[in-house]
Amino acid sequence: MENFRVTSTAFLAQLMSDPMLREKKLLKIVLRILEERSQDRNSIVRQMVVRGLGNIVDGAPVKVKKHKKFLLDILIKALNDTSSSEVIGESMKALAKVLKELKEKDIGSSFKDLTQQIQTYFDDEDDALRSMAFVLFGILAQLTKKKWKAYFAKQVRKSWVTLLLHLQDPSPKVSMECRATFHLCFPFLGLKRLQNVINKHLGGTDELKPEELQVDICRHLAKENAELLENLYSTTITYFSCSWEEIRAVAANLAGIILEHTDTQRMKWLDLKHLLMSLQVLEKDPSPTVQLVATEILSDIYSSGVLDE
Repeated sequence: MENFRVTSTAFLAQLMSDPMLREKKLLKIVLRILEERSQDRNSIVRQMVVRGLGNIVDGAPVKVKKHKKFLLDILIKALNDTSSSEVIGESMKALAKVLKELKEKDIGSSFKDLTQQIQTYFDDEDDALRSMAFVLFGILAQLTKKKWKAYFAKQVRKSWVTLLLHLQDPSPKVSMECRATFHLCFPFLGLKRLQNVINKHLGGTDELKPEELQVDICRHLAKENAELLENLYSTTITYFSCSWEEIRAVAANLAGIILEHTDTQRMKWLDLKHLLMSLQVLEKDPSPTVQLVATEILSDIYSSGVLDE
């Protein structure tokens, strides 16, 4: 019986991409069956369900808006399927297809749940989930026009440092997707005077120079937006304990750049003693690369005389 459910659901998923699906009664029947099986105990069945819902874009794109709430409810719920990363990944792919057929007003109250769920996968261990999470966040940035603009701007403020760090993600594909999304999201920070600099770094096809980008951002924030610089710092140091050595090294280096461009007399939020202790821990990191970065920053701090101020 279970094999039958798997096989038949896979067939229905494929059927959803067939133009014959545009026949009204057939679509209603298939959607009803997929809804019933979206809660199936077998994760393969659930995976086939969300794949099928994404395939509606191929089989009956004109029906996406009509069934938007139905589609979004099941696909967003599947994002939280903690027992199967395959279901989550399939749901992300389906959402990417469905969202491209919708406008901001079509998403309705699902916008908040969708945005928050996507952000939970920015630091996921699975490269594919991380990559698709950045893709989806970029799609939302493109969709956001009026109703959800203020809300999405707040979410970007919560996530922009994570995006900045993952520009140097250990996975080249994730890094590439993150670059596109960071570029799409940056305008929501309201830093108009920095936008041209961001466009120069991220807008073309030239190889990204992350450290130059970080220096430009820190230099600007130190002069224009101390609050966002504090946000940059406080989030960056949380990545000192990240599971990826590449990100730990990037975070440590970025902390050094922030310190270099910060007036410690004015920026009382910068707890220098805590930073020193954190860097000393990184000097004993399992990764020689992280050790080297931490040692170089500590050396710069000691030689700069900032500890005597």
